[in-house]
Amino acid sequence: MKNEIATKMSPEGLEIANAYLELGNIPAVCLRLKIDENKVQEYLGKREIKQYIDQVYLDTGYRNRFKLATALDDIIEHKLEEAEESQIYTNKDIADLLQMAHKMRMDEIKAMAELEKAKASNIKNQTNVQINSELPFGQGNYGKLMEKLLKN
Repeated sequence: MKNEIATKMSPEGLEIANAYLELGNIPAVCLRLKIDENKVQEYLGKREIKQYIDQVYLDTGYRNRFKLATALDDIIEHKLEEAEESQIYTNKDIADLLQMAHKMRMDEIKAMAELEKAKASNIKNQTNVQINSELPFGQGNYGKLMEKLLKN
């Protein structure tokens, strides 16, 4: 699944989002950009701005799933090398690390499946109306006019 960053946002919204990511709180954003706090909250409350902030947040540092997985792989590799060198280790240590890696991967798969399910179930409500009329030409003045036109 490729990373998708919301692109439909105003330049003002992007500036506020980037300032918020850098500073971490609304009052600091207000001071830097000299904007009213309600305006900042309004922009940060928009769906596309929230998506952008979430995506940037998840793609940086150790919260990034790829960096997290790489770090855990490095820890496991280091633990295996250490165990091989010293010949003093317990299987439980390595098993716990492998179990943690497996659990993280399964949680990631589950989250991705839920995201796909949420995207697929984003169906708009539809209202179907069926008009059962005993008259062959419809009801009201239009039906009467059509009946007069077609029978004469």
